[in-house]
Amino acid sequence: MSDWNDFLEEIKKAEDELGSPNEVWYRGQYDCTWELQPSLPRFNDWEKKEKILFEEFKRLSVGLFPTRTNDWETLFDMQHYGIPTRLLDWTSVLGVALAFILHSDFSNDKESAIYILNPLQLNRLSGKEEIINIPDNRKYDYKTIYWEHTPQKAERPLAIQPNYISDRLKAQSGCFTIFGTQQGNFENTSSECFRKVILKASAKEEARKFLRWANLNEFTIYPDIVGISNHIKTKIL
Repeated sequence: MSDWNDFLEEIKKAEDELGSPNEVWYRGQYDCTWELQPSLPRFNDWEKKEKILFEEFKRLSVGLFPTRTNDWETLFDMQHYGIPTRLLDWTSVLGVALAFILHSDFSNDKESAIYILNPLQLNRLSGKEEIINIPDNRKYDYKTIYWEHTPQKAERPLAIQPNYISDRLKAQSGCFTIFGTQQGNFENTSSECFRKVILKASAKEEARKFLRWANLNEFTIYPDIVGISNHIKTKIL
């Protein structure tokens, strides 16, 4: 059996261990040693900087996007354009998670990782019986919960499902987890809700074939001018 087939078997095993839930999310990480940590909490004094980043982005981006009706949509825009946030990107499509790894890895010489998450189980740890739909859940306000800590401080990460306000989110079947506190991270509080499967370097050639067969290229996953450019370069050069 090939390393690629072994990888798929490990994915199935991981989902079985999580209870074979109807809703499963995937996250691909290029370096298998990276933890499930968003970009913002890697900085010192990150909760204070979060507010400054948010307000500065909102001020300078006026007119660049369609009118945003709530702060969550601004936060999703920040994540989309590389501003550090407390969000982690996930997808409900395994192939998209693989593409996140392989579209930035042209060497095939490094072990990567796919994380598999049971989002409903994650939220139940915080007393939530559903994946939180954002921004439809009007009671779950970004600034109130994460800046003012009202009605209480959110400790554990939570699974949230956004409206598809961009073509990228839709193409990627995108979803997010939102980080609570440094102490309440995935590894410390929620290890039973996820599994980690290694994608060996020796399996990546077969994984790339899978992406081609599934038509999961830079353009189909990033349907904008950046995606078009990367797709053309990969295809021709």
